[in-house]
Amino acid sequence: MRTLTKNEIEVKVKTVSEKGAVLLLYKTARVDMAILDETFGSMNWQSDYKVVKDNLYCGIGVLNKDTKDWIWKWDCGIESRPDEEGNEKKGEASDAFKRAGFKWGIGVELYSAPFTFARVETEGDKDERTGKMKYKLKNPFQKFYVDEITYDENDDIARLVIVDDKGNIVFSTASERQPEKKPAQPKDDKYSKENLLKTFDSCVAAIAKHGEYAENESDYDRVSTFADTLFRHGLKEEAMEVRTLLEQKTKKDNIPY
Repeated sequence: MRTLTKNEIEVKVKTVSEKGAVLLLYKTARVDMAILDETFGSMNWQSDYKVVKDNLYCGIGVLNKDTKDWIWKWDCGIESRPDEEGNEKKGEASDAFKRAGFKWGIGVELYSAPFTFARVETEGDKDERTGKMKYKLKNPFQKFYVDEITYDENDDIARLVIVDDKGNIVFSTASERQPEKKPAQPKDDKYSKENLLKTFDSCVAAIAKHGEYAENESDYDRVSTFADTLFRHGLKEEAMEVRTLLEQKTKKDNIPY
């Protein structure tokens, strides 16, 4: 998946202290939907929801055009804080969808964000019960936006600039992070394209010989992890083939992992 642009990233306040506020970068479900449309086509992906042990799971399925099979990735959401309109369940569904999007690689670069402390004006009141100071933004309506973001060769955030709604810079990385110099890899590097393709052939043959998989067994996890490895190293077609073969031989249960 491509990395997010600055206009696709939202900024919210996580915590407030005497000297400023810690900010958090996040994506919205609308961004996930737009990128899924852009990457796979609006008719080639779908979402589904299931409740397992009182937890709401969302799955995003992508159509493998060669086999006509649907490849699914699932994750569960967390309820939003209760409000007067009962939107916590809606928030849980949206959160589950976004987490499933992370499983497909949408916005995973946000996990590489630096500690984002903004020196903004705050004010505090003493909590009568605990005796401790509680702080909040002096301007409760102050908003923050990503003004600039760049990525290194590993798609980790290299430079980040955040401004407030008046255009003032409230956070900036000291300098653009230089791509890390990778150590020379031995010729028999197991993640080289040649070795991954050899392992891919062995994996396909092993799946064909294997009996029915169960989603919670170690053999299933090893094959699934290898498919992710293929995808990360650019062998996307091979990764989709492994996942399709695995899904075809997997015993389905009520837990949508």
